Amino acid sequence: MENRKKLIILGLILSVFVFAVSFATLYAQTHIIEDTVCSCTLPIPVLIPTFSSLGIFVGLIVYYILFPRAEERQSEAFEKILDILEPNEREVIRLLISNKGEISQAKLSSRFGKVKAFRILERLKKRGVIEKEKCGKTNKIKLSKEFSILLK
Repeated sequence: MENRKKLIILGLILSVFVFAVSFATLYAQTHIIEDTVCSCTLPIPVLIPTFSSLGIFVGLIVYYILFPRAEERQSEAFEKILDILEPNEREVIRLLISNKGEISQAKLSSRFGKVKAFRILERLKKRGVIEKEKCGKTNKIKLSKEFSILLK
């Protein structure tokens, strides 16, 4: 039902725009034929930028109606990804996102315990969600390139 409403609104907007452009074209053509171009109430040179601007405006409205916002798509994708994960894995991903995609394994170990943190990170690494980098005595945990879109 939602898509049907969008299509009806889109059709109405486009038909009003086409009607306005057709009417303006007819108006301009009759004044050109009657040779009263200079004395018309709305000068012909003003019609072109007016309808160009109106066309851009209509295009933006159509785009806004038809395409969902990027933030909505991103949050939907994020929630779908998180639904696949186990609760502890979700928490690790949320921590990564809140820390701009990077966190040390030591911080995670202090929160979950060393063994549990290691096991969670290994499962995420096997799935390709995270990458580990050696950083001194600990590891730096990063979201993989495929999942770094969650940071935007």
